[in-house]
Amino acid sequence: MYRYKILEKVEPELWDSNLLKCDYSTFFQTHEYLNSLSADGNSFPIFLQVVDDDNNVKAQLGIKIWDSLKSASSGKINSIFNLFSKFGKRGSWVGGPIIHKQNNSDRILILTLMIHAMEEIINKYELTILDGYSPVQDFQIDDIYLHEFKKSGFEIKNFFSFVTDLEQPIEKIWNSIHNSTQRDVKKAERRNIHVKELENFNELEDYFLLNKTWAKTKGMVSKDFSSISKQKYLQSILDGIEKIFLSYDDEDLVAGHRLGCFNKIVYSHKITNSYSKPTSVAGPILTWHAIEWAKKNDFKYYDFSGGEMPPTDPKKIPVYEAKWKNLLNYKRKWGGSEFPYYHFLKIKSQKNYKILKMLSKIDFFYREYKRKRFSRPTSKL
Repeated sequence: MYRYKILEKVEPELWDSNLLKCDYSTFFQTHEYLNSLSADGNSFPIFLQVVDDDNNVKAQLGIKIWDSLKSASSGKINSIFNLFSKFGKRGSWVGGPIIHKQNNSDRILILTLMIHAMEEIINKYELTILDGYSPVQDFQIDDIYLHEFKKSGFEIKNFFSFVTDLEQPIEKIWNSIHNSTQRDVKKAERRNIHVKELENFNELEDYFLLNKTWAKTKGMVSKDFSSISKQKYLQSILDGIEKIFLSYDDEDLVAGHRLGCFNKIVYSHKITNSYSKPTSVAGPILTWHAIEWAKKNDFKYYDFSGGEMPPTDPKKIPVYEAKWKNLLNYKRKWGGSEFPYYHFLKIKSQKNYKILKMLSKIDFFYREYKRKRFSRPTSKL
């Protein structure tokens, strides 16, 4: 009745048009995103499809295969990581699987096939780990669905995202935002911080330079891209699958906001600040501008993203809060509803996974060391 196909190339327009048959597919599963620039290392996409006897696509999942287990935030540390590349590759996905069938028994049958295909992908591409995140708007995920992953050896963690319903009146959306965030937006307006859409190559160059500055504040090093790669990225922005909004203080670029836009869902992908001058209100006005833009362009949801659910073990709370508290508090102030989603992790080699965790700790401590050495200007509001 159903069978799966594992492909390294597909017709871009056909892949994306099939995605549009499903209400919860996002830009993370588009052909453009799966082939997009990556600051994390070299990758290539794998396209998994489940088809019926007439070769009609009933489910799909795009997976990125990475050449190394871990890409570091520093060139020096990365050279160390490259020594461990022989220990395996990793595969990852975001916002999938996409299953077009609504009938629950068919969904589970198709999901079982997709998980079997994942096992084949792990073996074929010699992956140490395969992990991914479920779609935020897939409201049919239940215990039976999750059990299919569990019985195949996947570890599951609960996450949640903040999502604003854009079909509400704009006044209601504004009133749901926390008072302090509303004040930040108004402060930016009084200071004449203005927002515009990225439209040309020079603005893209400025945005990449902004990202380099932002990366330093996080103890990271931003990867350089070729002019040809940047031109391709600019085209994806002009085609509308991504948007970048820029905020300026006079003539100075102080912040940028990258959005994924697909299937009536806008995903807040990344906000970067320059910290070259007071910019504490540049981010909020960018976000509010993006919400207004999404509303005017008939998008249905604005997804702020989110984070991991709090642990039930009190001993783990301090570590959790150190990682998530500030970020989640900021996103919560935008008034979105909490939508659950899940992280799936399959470990093929425990030994190599321990190496990955060790490398991640090294990278984290080095990043913290570099971040603390970076001096940010004091904000003047």
